[in-house]
Amino acid sequence: MLNTSPEQANSLTHQNRWGFFLLLPALAAAVVMPQIVRTQGRAQRPPATPGPMLAEGTQDYDTPEFKLTLVKSSQTMAALKPKGADGFDFTPGDILVERSQDGFDHLGDLDLRVRSGDGEWKSYSTALARQPIAPIEVSGGDLAAADLAATLPPDIPLQITRTWAVDRGKLVLRYAIKNKYSAAVEIGALGIPMAFNNVLSNRTLDQAHVACSFFDPYIGEDAGYLQVTRLNGHGPALVVVPEAKTPFEAYGPILSPRRNEPQQAFTDKTQRGVTFEGFYDWMVTSKAFAENEWKKAEQWNPPTSITLAPGEAKTFGVRFLVSPEIR
Repeated sequence: MLNTSPEQANSLTHQNRWGFFLLLPALAAAVVMPQIVRTQGRAQRPPATPGPMLAEGTQDYDTPEFKLTLVKSSQTMAALKPKGADGFDFTPGDILVERSQDGFDHLGDLDLRVRSGDGEWKSYSTALARQPIAPIEVSGGDLAAADLAATLPPDIPLQITRTWAVDRGKLVLRYAIKNKYSAAVEIGALGIPMAFNNVLSNRTLDQAHVACSFFDPYIGEDAGYLQVTRLNGHGPALVVVPEAKTPFEAYGPILSPRRNEPQQAFTDKTQRGVTFEGFYDWMVTSKAFAENEWKKAEQWNPPTSITLAPGEAKTFGVRFLVSPEIR
């Protein structure tokens, strides 16, 4: 063992820490370079075919901190560009066309698992079988709103309205969820897909540095947040925080669909692998997963559910904040 003074120990710790950060580019290259090698010499992929969700185009909105773009037919996010960042986009907007088919999650989608009484859990997703949603007239700080019934199965016992708004200068995403049944409905899993651009696939290292981000969660319930950091290390950074009563109870991986099986909710068709770890759901409730897929794992937070009485409604959402630099 080295015989060091406290001052020397602190210096060594500082050097080791900076040594780790200096190794990060090499580590990133080790991950991405095999993908680059595999793509060299491969026939160029044909242009992606736009899905039905892009038939009506997109709509731009100017907010104090972002240039926001929404897909008109779905009102899901097509781009989130912080001002003063030379057009950088936190979303995978550069592959929006190839992700415009059914089964791809975008910011603004919603995953749910619900049941009535002692019945079985049933899962729903706004991304599985898209249909144009019904816009709602907005006023004040609201930018866009819609009833999501058209893009959900008719047997869902909930009425869901989504709103994009600017509140006190900050961009906000809200979901109003109402029980339309005559019996109580339990929401055992409520997930908001955090579909930011961590898709390194089919990019060179330089391209990934320019376009991509990594994101890190603090699964701290009401104090939880998600930090989205640009891969090149430059600001601005994005911080997603709870809006109203929207605890960050769990961080649910959005898996790839199983082969030869119909796609289910809580999955996304973007191919997971070495260069794409997948998207994740900001889980407001997770009891239904703790009772099933996660029952052999110790949960980070106590799993909960939300029960809505007939006619009862609750609002959930997230708020998007900007940090000028990474510290």
